[in-house]
Amino acid sequence: MGLILEIITGASLLASSLIAVWMVGAIYYDMCGGAKWARWVALAWAVGVIAVLAAWRPLWQPIVALLGAEFLFLVWWFRLEPTNDREWDPNAAVLPRAVRADDAVTIENVRNLEYHSLDDSTPRYEARTYHLSSIKGVDVIFFDWGNGFLGHPALIFDFGPDGRICMSIEARLPKGQKYSVVRSLYRQQELIFVAADERDVILRRTKYSQGQWAYLYHLNSTVVELTEVFLDYVNTINQLYESPRWYHVLFTNCTTSFYKLPSTRVRWDWRVIANARLDRALYNDGRLDRTLPFKELRRLACLNDIADTAPASGFGDHIRRELERRRHER
Repeated sequence: MGLILEIITGASLLASSLIAVWMVGAIYYDMCGGAKWARWVALAWAVGVIAVLAAWRPLWQPIVALLGAEFLFLVWWFRLEPTNDREWDPNAAVLPRAVRADDAVTIENVRNLEYHSLDDSTPRYEARTYHLSSIKGVDVIFFDWGNGFLGHPALIFDFGPDGRICMSIEARLPKGQKYSVVRSLYRQQELIFVAADERDVILRRTKYSQGQWAYLYHLNSTVVELTEVFLDYVNTINQLYESPRWYHVLFTNCTTSFYKLPSTRVRWDWRVIANARLDRALYNDGRLDRTLPFKELRRLACLNDIADTAPASGFGDHIRRELERRRHER
């Protein structure tokens, strides 16, 4: 019996300690809004927890008290509501919306910014119509941040004569806020499904961001599957327009949100989180070209030098011709 109590006490201490550490950030970001004085409030919480656990005996009593306080805090935290009413970063200022009329899907507010630098762009949003009967393929582009673990994937749907549309699941950042993995653990950013011109999405990361490498692959898929996934994106775009959701770096990010779409097969793979390595997982599944070894396929798929010098007119066709030419010349 004594051993069981020790195990329960140890497990409870571990759980309460982990929550207490997480709460340091939640107090700083979500309760105090990241103000200059917020660090002192967060520090006071951390010091208080350590003092209580060190001084109060028997140990189970401060653990119970701590778990009670954490429970009340979590009730408050989970009640925080996301919103579409903020002053947003220009890259995420306008939400897309879609209207379907039988075979035709019109996407309003397709982002097609003209960048002068990462923080300076000319706003340009367009309405584009795509016919489901014209869908012919999809490419996946992986942006690798160079740390070996975290990256960003986006899908580019090819509708033949209707053109291409890039779908990118991202954190919707308030104006003046930079992306932060730590901040993304809290209620700080909303989720956005960006519908954009592929030139916009690619150049923003290859030409105007530092340390990002882009890899473009054709994704093996059936027309039926492509249509279902595209409509999942369309439906989610409209849902987020009406009812915003929180972004979370682990549970509601650019890959986990994709695998939560209704027609997508749930993938239990650590590379969904460490998504800089997700292209290897897709290769192993046969979703990418298997006629080449993966390392060679990845080398040939690197896009930065081609994209950064591609003409604005016919951008998508140009980069694919150049990738194909590189492949034949290897």
